[in-house]
Amino acid sequence: MHVRFGLHGDGLNLGVAGAIVGEATVGPRGLLRFLESDLGIAPVAAHPAEDVVKYRKCLKECNNPTRFYHGSFDVDPVGTTRTLLDWREQWYLHGWNGTFPSRASSRLADMAAVEAVAAGRVSPSTGERLRRVLHELKTGRTQISTLQLLDDPHDLPLLWQQLAERLGGKPLPQPEPAAPLESDLGKLQALLRKDKPQPSRGDGSLVVVRASSRDVTAQAIAEVVRKRQQEDDSTVVIANRDGIILDNAFERVGLPRTGFQHYSPFRAASQVLKLALALIWEPLDPHRLLQFLIHPVGPLNPLKWKVRTRLAEAVAAEPGLGGPAWQAALEAIDEGRDDVVFWTMPDRYPVRDGAPAEVLRERALRCAAWLQRRLNAPEPEESELNWTTCPAPNGQRRLNAPEPEESAAVFRAALAQAQAFANSVESIDAERITKIEVDRLVDEVTRSLPDDSTFAAAGHVAAVAHPANVVAPVDDVLWWDIAPPRLHLQPTFSPAEQCELAKAGVRLPTPEQTIDASTRAWQRPVFNCRRRLVLVVHDEDEGRHPLWARINNQRKKHGWKVQDVRLDEALLHGKANAAQALQLALTPLPLQELPRKRRWWNLRRPIPPREVESYSSLAKAYYHPHQWVLNYHAKLRGNRISGVSDGPLLYGSLAHRLFERFFSDKKNKNWQALNKNDVDRWLCHVTDDLIEKEGAVLLEYGRGVDRQRVKTTLEDTLHRLLAHLRDANVREVLSEHEPEVKRAFPGGQLQVKVDLLLLAEDGARAVLDAKWGGQKYREDEIKEGQHLQLAIYAFGLSANDWPSPGYYIVTTGDVLAPSAGFFRNARSVDEAISAETVWKKSLVTRAWRQKQFADGLIEVNAGAEPDADSEPPADGLETRVDPDRFDDFVWLTGVDSSQ
Repeated sequence: MHVRFGLHGDGLNLGVAGAIVGEATVGPRGLLRFLESDLGIAPVAAHPAEDVVKYRKCLKECNNPTRFYHGSFDVDPVGTTRTLLDWREQWYLHGWNGTFPSRASSRLADMAAVEAVAAGRVSPSTGERLRRVLHELKTGRTQISTLQLLDDPHDLPLLWQQLAERLGGKPLPQPEPAAPLESDLGKLQALLRKDKPQPSRGDGSLVVVRASSRDVTAQAIAEVVRKRQQEDDSTVVIANRDGIILDNAFERVGLPRTGFQHYSPFRAASQVLKLALALIWEPLDPHRLLQFLIHPVGPLNPLKWKVRTRLAEAVAAEPGLGGPAWQAALEAIDEGRDDVVFWTMPDRYPVRDGAPAEVLRERALRCAAWLQRRLNAPEPEESELNWTTCPAPNGQRRLNAPEPEESAAVFRAALAQAQAFANSVESIDAERITKIEVDRLVDEVTRSLPDDSTFAAAGHVAAVAHPANVVAPVDDVLWWDIAPPRLHLQPTFSPAEQCELAKAGVRLPTPEQTIDASTRAWQRPVFNCRRRLVLVVHDEDEGRHPLWARINNQRKKHGWKVQDVRLDEALLHGKANAAQALQLALTPLPLQELPRKRRWWNLRRPIPPREVESYSSLAKAYYHPHQWVLNYHAKLRGNRISGVSDGPLLYGSLAHRLFERFFSDKKNKNWQALNKNDVDRWLCHVTDDLIEKEGAVLLEYGRGVDRQRVKTTLEDTLHRLLAHLRDANVREVLSEHEPEVKRAFPGGQLQVKVDLLLLAEDGARAVLDAKWGGQKYREDEIKEGQHLQLAIYAFGLSANDWPSPGYYIVTTGDVLAPSAGFFRNARSVDEAISAETVWKKSLVTRAWRQKQFADGLIEVNAGAEPDADSEPPADGLETRVDPDRFDDFVWLTGVDSSQ
């Protein structure tokens, strides 16, 4: 059997497209497995993460204050283990036998001491496996008849050199310049051979394409490949990284996919274990909890999507666990409540103390059990179904599920990860494991998973994932995304240690040797290109690749004329040089104007009124009628679980809940008799409990200042509120009050729910609406007669008389009211319009809007200039929104006209 071997042969290479029986192109992983199979050597079955745990135990057994790794091991044992395990792998691959001379330096002596314990307990490294293969080859036989080396033998690690020599490996001849000497490409090849620089002509044999977007350049390369295939010329495409972007572009233009492998740590199935473990730490992270609940796959998927949505909405609105919304959502669950409690409400442990190993293992095993059931399930779970626009036979939208074979590999890999984590935790000899160790272990087991959309289709263009794999002459080389090589040139070991390593047989490559090997690798496609070389350079990598640096140097010093295409600018400005340089035919598209802003929509049919209105719905109808129609008739609403509540919106909710708890608490029935110390004692435990259950984002690391500021504001504002109530001789407070009977008004019924309804000793009543901030805005609102919210609340609670309305500003502790009749210390506005008058004006505005809706007209006052029909009635409310105060208006009403 003829085998071609290269250090980069495990990735996409040219041997795949032209595979022949009896021939194979492989890399280190493929050749090692092939030889072990031939020689009857058992393969390594352990998960790589298990080796980390095994080696960690060896380091721990040898650990003492004199060891060089002692300090870092105490802080980050898993990270330290990974680093030293990489040293071990590197040394064995370059000739180490596991020992050092007795007088070795402290670090090397410590490593040898650990190796004496680790030998036989840790899975054999690549170097150890190669040693065993070399030993077995003395007596055993293999099917390999000839071995061709695609790399210079000196670029191979020592053990691979010895194996290549044992198998009679013959190196591939170094490529000679293949392009005509008079062409620009030929002059570049001569330059790389260190010949005297020659002036270039810009003949098109060397093209540099620059852009900021990978998607744009990938589409251009796909178009070039399609044209080249029609001309039946040999072309090879190189993509060092992110080849999946190029494959997607090939598919868009109708070309077969080449099979660029794409590995990602962000596959949905692999994230479940990390999210499940993130919920056991104290304090609770509401963001992780929300992600766990809305994740497309997970152990809570058997629950109905509506149930999970309600739980997620509770967390988004009241970040934490235990608040009213969460309790209501939990009580509404018929089946699966125990699972919800297990995953979302476990015992939590301090980060520094760590969590019990048994708890971690149990959660990992529960994840593994769910993944096993998911693999065995004949149908995908509800949350994995995706709505598409394809019509079904019955006229309904069709549900399309992922193909089982596409996702099975990902689920199997995630199952192996969960099991490996459970085994790793079990192997660690510790009752508790700190968070940093858990995170490191999760990172070790949840390595990048394959993308289920990567595959190679028949008839695809020749493609490689590394430039060194271009081993034969071709007409055109399209090097997409010429990325800088990742070389580790900083020495890890001191010169004395390097000498000791060399005496022990460890021949580590020098920085010069590493650079030379990299240079030979990236020069290979340049020398093997016969006609045209296209280099695609993205802005973030500008000037960082040696080849692009050499070309730029010639342009600056010797005036080289290179066809340099700034692709995105050329396409946006319609420049033809992009098409000429890449030999593409661009089809001009007719200019289409964007739709003009329209002030009015005409449905040509009446829009019926709602039977029951509230403040929020009336505000939308008055100020943004298009939002009223879209929200309440088209049922179009924003996603309520797009993120966790934070900032003033959350702080205001906490203030509302604090007032509600205070006035509903049994201990505070006679709140008038409580002194400051009594209230402080009540606040001492209630405020912290409130933040933990409904504002847990304030407990996150780095939020200490915010938390203290909000807590202090809440505690201070309660005292200020009570002072206002005492001054007004308030005898009873109804918090979050909602009348049992809706109030009738012309054309419908009104439903209100007020923050605070106050009853005074003399029978007078008042309505207070609590706002976190915005005092200046509220004062202006009252002054201009725009306090619609207060008017609606006052009307909704009016019987024989109207209650006195007002705003309570939490951050300042001030009461704002049209008059100071009820509150002695209120900040009243002189000559303010009464709430009753505002309500009457709003009825005029409502009749005006209802007439428009009856005619099918909807005003869109979100961009287009107003016209004569936009002018509200003279005796109605002013419906135009001041742009300078628009943000405050959005915060007040929840209306976002930009959507």
